[in-house]
Amino acid sequence: KQGFLRRAASPFELLETLRLEDGRYWLQHRHLARLERSAAHFGIPMDRAGTIAALEEHAAGRAAGVHRVRLRMNVRGGVVVESSPLAPTPATVRLAWAGQPMPPADEFIVHKTTRRDAYAPFRPRPEAAVFDTLLWNARGRITETTFGNIALRIGGTWITPDVSAGLLPGVYREALLADGRIVA
Repeated sequence: KQGFLRRAASPFELLETLRLEDGRYWLQHRHLARLERSAAHFGIPMDRAGTIAALEEHAAGRAAGVHRVRLRMNVRGGVVVESSPLAPTPATVRLAWAGQPMPPADEFIVHKTTRRDAYAPFRPRPEAAVFDTLLWNARGRITETTFGNIALRIGGTWITPDVSAGLLPGVYREALLADGRIVA
């Protein structure tokens, strides 16, 4: 009941952020699978074929270059696809350390939606000259950043926090785990 009331208190949409490079989506099947899991969790009807068609239509007009594509799905299953050129990641990335732990993971942390309230207090200010903020939980364990997963190389092994730490499981993280390139 509490989850329903919280959802009803503020509208939200499901969200996927995809990389579109030269007209092709990177990890599209994984993004669609995560979207389907989230739609099932929230009881949102998803038309997979219609969603793919919307993505393909959007990609048709962007056959060259690299774009950051945002796919939003409303509670009725309708989708909106929009994009902007993807800026390159800086050669040197500075992270800030969050001054307090993240709130306990809830459905709006473990599912990607437009409701990003839990992350808002941790977003770096432009004047801080940092790329992002490294987040941690109440047990003092690193979880993720405000907009991405994290992996650390320790003793020659790339390690990412387990989802039980309280994080949004990203699709690239999922692919790296499946390939055995990182461990949780």
